[in-house]
Amino acid sequence: MALRGCFGCLKFLVFVVNFLFWLFGLGVMAVSLWLLFDQQLYLQSAGVESTDYFVGTYIILGVGMLMTLVGFLGCCGAWKESTWMLGTFFVFLIIILVGEVAVGLLLGFDESSYKDVIKNSVDATVMKKYHNNTTATVQTFDLIQEGLECCGSQGPINWQRSVYNYYNDINTPEIGIPKSQGGNSRDLSGIFNVPQSCCRKPDTQECRDNIRDINPRNINDKILYTEGCSKQMVDFVEDHVIYLIAVAGGLAVIQLIGMIFSICLCCALKRIEDFKA
Repeated sequence: MALRGCFGCLKFLVFVVNFLFWLFGLGVMAVSLWLLFDQQLYLQSAGVESTDYFVGTYIILGVGMLMTLVGFLGCCGAWKESTWMLGTFFVFLIIILVGEVAVGLLLGFDESSYKDVIKNSVDATVMKKYHNNTTATVQTFDLIQEGLECCGSQGPINWQRSVYNYYNDINTPEIGIPKSQGGNSRDLSGIFNVPQSCCRKPDTQECRDNIRDINPRNINDKILYTEGCSKQMVDFVEDHVIYLIAVAGGLAVIQLIGMIFSICLCCALKRIEDFKA
């Protein structure tokens, strides 16, 4: 009777752990589908690394589908008391765990890769994507500048070479930007404008008076943010990476518990089958 109670408890624990893993997989799939189909997202509309963005998102979707499948196998294996399902679940968990360790090591030894992606995305937004025809990009980047207290990619001077100031690089293809909105292209050595979101106090008249016709040699740091958004975004990611590590650690713990419980349940089922034989 006691053995039956222990077996039932183990079976329940395996089912619960795998159910949580299945739910986590569904969450990953939902996030990846949102990233793919929400046209208002900053990275989807702003980054020059759009191919890398979509490839990365499809990889996340694939991982979510695999996790969902693995969780389903684990739940069914525990519920149906199927040794082959539990064995398949155990093998899949080992593959996923090895993949997670490999990705973690890759990111740990090549941290410059994500920094380059952030920098290229911000550069593309400031230089080419921030204009009146991209309302979603404008609103999102304004929120970034206000929230992170930054301006431009490396500083306000970056806006001088942007389409926001009607700058047209001969090597840059046309992207649907009007040639002029009441003025000609600005000379690189001359004055330039910055968005209102570059101001420390955007809603003030002082801000509105100082975001137009700025002299590049005399940028008022008391009114405008002077830090670049590339650096601020990288710092933000590094400051919050502990949360990503915590999530990854929690997932790894769930996987390890699932592996231990599933192999124990497999052994228990095998003994029951041998006893019946």
